[in-house]
Formats: sequence, C-alpha cells, structure tokens
Amino acid sequence: MSNPHQYIALVASLPHLGKLFSRKDVPISQYRLRQRLAMLTPDHGELIKDVVEVTAWAGVAKYDDDADVIKRAKEVVGELKEYPDLQHLVQSRMETRTLIAALRRRREGQDTAGNIEAWGYGRWCGAIKSNWTDPAFGLGHFMPWIGEAHRLMQAEDHIAMERLVLTEVFRQLAHYETVHEFDFEAVCIYVLRWVIVQRWSEYNASDARDRLEKLVAAALSPETGETSDAVADGIFTEISSSLEGVPS
Repeated sequence: MSNPHQYIALVASLPHLGKLFSRKDVPISQYRLRQRLAMLTPDHGELIKDVVEVTAWAGVAKYDDDADVIKRAKEVVGELKEYPDLQHLVQSRMETRTLIAALRRRREGQDTAGNIEAWGYGRWCGAIKSNWTDPAFGLGHFMPWIGEAHRLMQAEDHIAMERLVLTEVFRQLAHYETVHEFDFEAVCIYVLRWVIVQRWSEYNASDARDRLEKLVAAALSPETGETSDAVADGIFTEISSSLEGVPS
C-alpha cells in the first residue's frame, strides 16, 4: 500500500472498537479483519505480524526462555526503525510484562530481583532491582496501577487484575492512536486493540482465574509452553496466514 488514499480507505473501513469492557462482541469478525488487512503491502503485513507476535501473550509461547523473548523484542524494535511510535509501543508493552513478571516473582517468594538483566526489559529494571520490597517498585508515583496490581495479585482477585492489566495496555495504545489516523501505524494499533477487545469478549468469570494464572506465569515467556491468550493465538495464526498470502 503505497498510495496514501489507500490508507484512508483501509482505516475508514474499520469499525470503531469502542471502549474496553463496554461491549460483549467485537464489531468486526476476524475473517472480515483479515480481508481488510489484505490491502497492506507484504512488508507492512509482515511488520504487523511481528508486532502481534512479540506483544501478544501467546506470541512468545514458542520461545524457551525470557532471554529469547527479549532478543526477539529487540529485533522487532529494530525492524520498526521507520516507525518510532510503534517502537515505543512495543517497548512499553515489554516493560509492562517485565513489571508483571517482577510482581509474580516476588509473590512466589523471590527475595531479590536477582539477575534482572536476564529476564527484564527496558527502563524500569534498575528501579525494580533497587526497590524490590516496595509494592510498586518505587514507581507508584507515576504508575499507580503497579501498586494496585500488587494488591490484586496478593488478594488473588483474578478478574480485577485482568481488567487492570488490559486497561493499562489499552491506555498505552490509545496514547499513540491519538497521533495516527490514516497511516500504517493506525492500522497496526487498530489490530492490537482488536486483539484485546476480542480477548475480553470471550472472557467469563469461570475461566478468568485460569487465564490470569497463565498470564502471570507467562509474564515474559511461558515456561510451560501453554498459551495464556487463546484469542491472540488465533488472530496471530490467522494474520500470519493471511499476510503470507498477500500478493507482492
């Protein structure tokens, strides 16, 4: 897609997703979304696939350990050199995962952050290591959600924890969405938001506990090899096959 007017046509064809948690069904099916994404060039289709892979919880399931996930994330950030906002978005998602991984490790009784450079990513590794015993790792003054996540995790309030994490990720996406309307970044952000809306639409109280336990256990790379995000796994597979079929 080299013609800017085609971006306008593609973005205009995507229905508004609405507020998170505000609806039970997604406004566009996976099949229809794949049809829309066929308008992308192969290069852009591949980039979206890579961003979904590294940001969706299920996308990292194939990696054996945290170091592999971190390495892949850095590769994707490098691939996005022409799109700095998407670079920042991927980095923010990895940093959020690192914070959740730290909460999980502390809940499991780890006394210190240990070699956080081996399992953590981004700006907050030093703060996490220096403030391991603080509920929000010393970051609560500008990221109050971390302290709340700590409280919910300790209380085993799985649904509330899930909502909190998804809300934070949605907020990150909304921040970058405000500066992109009819370009490649707008399409990529839409797909990532769709994954979250679709994921939540299939949630219910009975399986929230299992989902969150897997999510927390797989904060960076799922050691069990299980996916914590069945919806993301589906769209990742579908998007991959769809984009691989885009004519050059």
